[in-house]
Amino acid sequence: MQNVWEVWSAALSSEECDLIASRATHYPQQDATVGFSDNKRDDLEYRASSVRWLDVQQEAAIVARIMAFVHSSNRTNFGVDIVAPFDLQFTEYRAANNGHYDWHQDVWLESPRPYDRKLSVVVQLSEADEYAGGEFEFFGLQHPGSTFAARGSLLIFPSFLQHRVRPVLSGIRRSLVTWVEGPRWR
Repeated sequence: MQNVWEVWSAALSSEECDLIASRATHYPQQDATVGFSDNKRDDLEYRASSVRWLDVQQEAAIVARIMAFVHSSNRTNFGVDIVAPFDLQFTEYRAANNGHYDWHQDVWLESPRPYDRKLSVVVQLSEADEYAGGEFEFFGLQHPGSTFAARGSLLIFPSFLQHRVRPVLSGIRRSLVTWVEGPRWR
């Protein structure tokens, strides 16, 4: 049976989550932006978070670990033509600045690049009791809910699905996000 999205509850161990968070500190932190290419903009009403862009080649072990789940999920649920992730984004949503990301998709269909984002992957790096709010939701679909709350849980879904992260009300929600690319959608 095919699913629109798939959650692997507690796929990564606490030690793996700690390693990802530790590796992220080696990269500069910046305020998150909205959009692609030269059209990026700061828009705190739409998105408030900080990000660190991890180098995919330097973090090959993290990429390999995530891709094991992606390949399995793609065989079972999605069947899309994928190659590998291009970006790894460590994200922090803080209650102190109403951390959130409103409804959006992860694709840029007008891109001049020969590859498109096909599958989006979100890894939950925070313990569920480290923050309140910050729920991940899909537009018009059942939400992952508590199946995606455990630290180390991994969510995979087609990048064209609209989704959001609701405001964090207390604490900090940390995640690792990547987009697995493949040849242009046809």
